[in-house]
Formats: sequence, structure tokens, C-alpha cells
Amino acid sequence: MTERQYCSDLSLAAGEPLAGTAARVDVWLLLEYKPVWRSKAVTDNDLPAEVTAWLDRQMASVTDRGLLPRLQFIRQPELDREQIAFFAGTSESLYRAEIDGYGAITDLDIATDLGSPSMPRVEASQYFVCTNGQRDLCCARFGLPAYARLRELVGERAWQTTHVGGHRFAPNVLTLPQGVLYGRVRPENVPGFVEDVEAGRLARDHVRGRSALPAEAQAAEIALDGQMLELVGCEAGQVVIRTEKGERRIRVVEADAMEIIASCGDEATECVRPISAMLEQS
Repeated sequence: MTERQYCSDLSLAAGEPLAGTAARVDVWLLLEYKPVWRSKAVTDNDLPAEVTAWLDRQMASVTDRGLLPRLQFIRQPELDREQIAFFAGTSESLYRAEIDGYGAITDLDIATDLGSPSMPRVEASQYFVCTNGQRDLCCARFGLPAYARLRELVGERAWQTTHVGGHRFAPNVLTLPQGVLYGRVRPENVPGFVEDVEAGRLARDHVRGRSALPAEAQAAEIALDGQMLELVGCEAGQVVIRTEKGERRIRVVEADAMEIIASCGDEATECVRPISAMLEQS
């Protein structure tokens, strides 16, 4: 019998870079959903019709403002509590509502309620680990141990979440309000990873990208010699970022093409072109 190959192991062995691989998302909507997650959980589930319609309206309101939304399901299986959590995360802030049953969520409106008593701001970092093994085996195989280790260190600020994209980079962890997607955060990496995030730093060894940025700027931020304050420009292979040390110019190019297995179970390879970023000398 042929030994099973996992896409995450194959990507790591091939040396596929993480930089610039985060899906573009301006507003994250994360709803606690406790039943079993199916492969495409956010569209294939047993939520009441009125809740699905409410979620659709919230997504549409974000899109109407020219922003890119993404819906995630989240859960903490080891906790038994009656209320349901709902988060909305922007590029700078995170907000949380506690709801007494799904029916009550339709009273919320993220366009007006963010920061209100019904949906106050969350200051402490929250960690969302992709664990949806129904979507890809790597997400459960690698995500669940990473989640368990995070629970040991940050407690109830760690959550399981559905597919965030990039199974082959599992364990994938989204941090909010940092707004950064990380990959290959294995249990032995978790203590150093948490130390960086809690200190307000990028955990550079694991950064896939800040989701509110285009791919080129995601990669460029990792190459910085300081902290990004503002994206000034991003075009023609050059990214300009303002830092506490002044403006920095980063040259961004496509690296050599790689043939990768994008997901467990795939037989055919997929051609990807990783992004390479280099800080230009001032």
C-alpha cells in the first residue's frame, strides 16, 4: 500500500515560501457554529434560514462599501456554554457580540453596532486555527495539535475555525485584531509565535500575509526592517511602505515557478509562482 502523502508535508519539503499567500480579506465575520462542520461548512450547514439571510445581508453591506468580506465558522468544542459568539474583524479592530441563540443575531447590524454595548471592541489577541478536516486532512492532522497547544498558553482566546485557504501551509492561524494569517505554526513553534503576537510583532517565520493587503504588499511587509505604519504605494514591482524609520522601498518579483500539490487527495500538481521581496537600500 502506498504511504499517504500530506500536502502540508510536501509543501514544506519543497521549500515553498509562505510570503504573500494570504487570501485578500478586509472584514472577517466569524460566527460560532457548534454542530459538525462539513467540507464547505459556511455554505453547507443547518443554520436557520433567517440567520443565513442575515449573514448574506452583512456580507453584502461590506461589499457595497468596496471591501472584501469573508465568513468563517468558529468553535471551542471543549467548552459547554449557552451563548454564541460572533466576531467582526477589520484591518485595525476586532469586535465581539455574545448572542442568546441564533435567532437573536438578526437584531445586530455590523454597519452600526461595531463598538456599541451590544458589540464591544476586543483588545486582546484572538487566535483562530483552521481545523476543518472535512475540507482537507492536513487541517485536522496539523491544526488540532496546534490548537491544543494554543489553548494551553492563551486559554479561551484560541478558537478552531473553518477553511482559511492554503491547506498545504497547515497549521494555519489567523490572528485578530492583528489581521495576519500565519502558516506552519506547529506545536513546537507555538510558544515563540504567541510571544511575538502578544508583543505586537509579526511572527516572521510563519507570516503568510496581512489579509487586508495585496499579495505583493504582504510579502513586502515581511522584508521590512521596521514596523509598517502605512502602505504608500504598490505597483510595477515596487512597494513603498511608511515605517517609524521613514519610507522604505521594497522590490517585489515572482520567483521561479514550482509544481505543488495544493490539497490532500489531489493527483495533479499545480504551478505556483512564489513572491520574492527585497528591501532596497536607502
